[in-house]
Amino acid sequence: MNAYIRFVQGIRSSLASANPKASPTDISKLAAVKWQSLDQASKAKYEEEYKREQAVWLQKNAKYLSQLTDAQKEEIKLERQQRNEGKVKREQKRLLKELGRPKRPMNGYLRFCAQNKPALGLSKEDNKMQMKNLGMQWRRLSDAERERYSKEAEADMKRYQEEMKQWEDKMLASENMEAVRKKNVLLPPSPASAMAKKGVTPVAGSGGSVQKMKKPTPTAGRP
Repeated sequence: MNAYIRFVQGIRSSLASANPKASPTDISKLAAVKWQSLDQASKAKYEEEYKREQAVWLQKNAKYLSQLTDAQKEEIKLERQQRNEGKVKREQKRLLKELGRPKRPMNGYLRFCAQNKPALGLSKEDNKMQMKNLGMQWRRLSDAERERYSKEAEADMKRYQEEMKQWEDKMLASENMEAVRKKNVLLPPSPASAMAKKGVTPVAGSGGSVQKMKKPTPTAGRP
């Protein structure tokens, strides 16, 4: 743990006791204020503890890595990469939620499950069995009964598409382009592609400018 986290963990319980109505976020903010007001000598103490702990960890980690095969090292590297990718996806999901991205619609089957799921808070195994039973119930529905859920899903999809268009326009206007689906962002065509559509072949001229290539003059062949 770095110096700041060590400090926060050391005072979190006392801050929570002194502020029983404060949320975890409020406690973190109070701890940050105390850290900022801490004198340099005290901060240096936490920093030294962190460096000692880090040195021990680096030594143990180096010994551990030296005992691994190349295949094991590659497997660890892949797992670390997958964790990082998962972290990025979770952060993107959190950002989109904060920006008010419209909720994705459910299809007919998922709407049926949501409306007929009898129990919540089940174990993983019990939930798996419950979903299996819902699947069997769905297959026993008549076409007319399924049609009701399908129509609800179609209406929800229309709602989603309309809200999504408004939201993406809002994001583009507020320069949050990274939140918008790439296929909906219209980029200006490059000069070369624009000229290609007109049947003109671009060639480099003086100063890097683009000039029209003259068509070759046909020459008479031998008789």
